[in-house]
Amino acid sequence: MHRHVFGFLGLSISFVAAACAPDLVAPGAGGTGGAGGVGGMGGAGGAGGTAECTTNAECPDSECRVGGSCNSQGMCVYATVNMPGTAIGAQVYGDCKQRECDASGALTLADAPSDVYDWGNPCYMDGCSAWENPQPTTESCTTKWGKTGGLCSAFKCIECTEDIQCNGMKCATDIGKCVPTYCSNGATDTANGETDMDCGGPCVPCGAGKGCTKRADCEGDGVCFGGVCQAPSCSDTVRDGDETGTDCGGVCAKDMPNPKTCTEGVGCLVPGDCQAGLSCKSGTCEQ
Repeated sequence: MHRHVFGFLGLSISFVAAACAPDLVAPGAGGTGGAGGVGGMGGAGGAGGTAECTTNAECPDSECRVGGSCNSQGMCVYATVNMPGTAIGAQVYGDCKQRECDASGALTLADAPSDVYDWGNPCYMDGCSAWENPQPTTESCTTKWGKTGGLCSAFKCIECTEDIQCNGMKCATDIGKCVPTYCSNGATDTANGETDMDCGGPCVPCGAGKGCTKRADCEGDGVCFGGVCQAPSCSDTVRDGDETGTDCGGVCAKDMPNPKTCTEGVGCLVPGDCQAGLSCKSGTCEQ
């Protein structure tokens, strides 16, 4: 009974204190609660600390995003944003890659399996960045002298590698061409069309300095001038030697003091045969 009364009295005192003497109640505890609320606000302020920018200068343009500015929340916003997966800028033809923007607005190289380098020449194997490491094929082809049914060998279209393939003729193995037997008799058979000893006409083409009557009599379709085959040059106004176009490409494009690369629509084999800004697509310099 004594404990019950004491408890009752204690409860009464607490009630009265709360009702009549507010300065004695635990308003301090309430204050602490308020501070906790302020702390919560402080937490929100911390989140704001992840802002990307404070000035427009911190939102530079790129190939993926243009017209950058810093908004009131400290975030970069852009007037133009290229969608992820969209091809961006100049592409490298034949590298099996596509320059594009990702979801974060960064420029990236994505796989593009269909972007295979096409040589435009059956004796070269098409593939990804194939010009960096050319590989030969053994496809059927047409020779430079118009023989159909030839076979690719060491990047060249030939019709033979031995005499047995030439139906009674001789195989000129240096170029893989079937020629009449008199083309190796050590004489100049002009009656048979030779323009010099064992060359020209139906035989193998003649080298520089040897006799000719037309360009086809000379190696590399060189110039026949004054009845003599001339050495190919990059200024003779004809496509000869290993040029891919008239006086351009091939060895002419590799002339370090004055490289002669080919213009749009002109032939090529590798990207270096074409002028800057052009790609070599299927054997032709193109945009």
